[in-house]
Amino acid sequence: MVSSLDREKEVVNMGAPKHKWTPEEEEALMAGVLEHGIGKWRSILGNPEYSSVLHSRSNVDLKDKWRNISVAATCGSRKKAKQGDDGGQQIVPASAPLAFSYEPPQDLFTSVDNMILEAITNFKGPLGPDRNSILLSAEVNANMPMYMEPLVTSRLEHLINTETIIKREHRYSVSQGYAAAKAIAEAELALAEAELAAREADNAEAKAEAARIFAKVAMKALKATR
Repeated sequence: MVSSLDREKEVVNMGAPKHKWTPEEEEALMAGVLEHGIGKWRSILGNPEYSSVLHSRSNVDLKDKWRNISVAATCGSRKKAKQGDDGGQQIVPASAPLAFSYEPPQDLFTSVDNMILEAITNFKGPLGPDRNSILLSAEVNANMPMYMEPLVTSRLEHLINTETIIKREHRYSVSQGYAAAKAIAEAELALAEAELAAREADNAEAKAEAARIFAKVAMKALKATR
């Protein structure tokens, strides 16, 4: 049910002079769509996490901007599909406007980071994958929607800045430091699991021994009663 206040606010916003979308507003819109879903413009505007950034935008503004983002992403994907990995590749500068003042769900960042690292690790070839190959892997293997492409680009920059991955001549690979840390973590996890299995085996053996002793005592008590 749309309240009269909401209608009045929407009319005022629609009639207000339009100004260019800021990077923070675009990021808020994308994060809102990822959390609430496409078409949930009122829910996005009703979320304090995003309304603080999108306070001057209406439902219609969000819908129109999302359509523009979707069209741009579709056109970009079609254009890149016609290009080779090395020819005419789009380079996204490190200053791309992908940082904003609020925190989207951290599990989303983690899942995208893991998807990127998996694409790099599983890439078959003498060199690491380029950005287009990573995006293609995400679309094919993880069914990534096209509107998440800016987020993948942002997380690539984040992983570079945190020295998790390195970039050379538009190709990405896992850094030696991260690979070593991951190997150590996996070894420690395997050791912990082995120690847990050993403790469980010791406990099982102790229980079995206690059961054998109880059985012997029970047998002796039974014979004594005869």
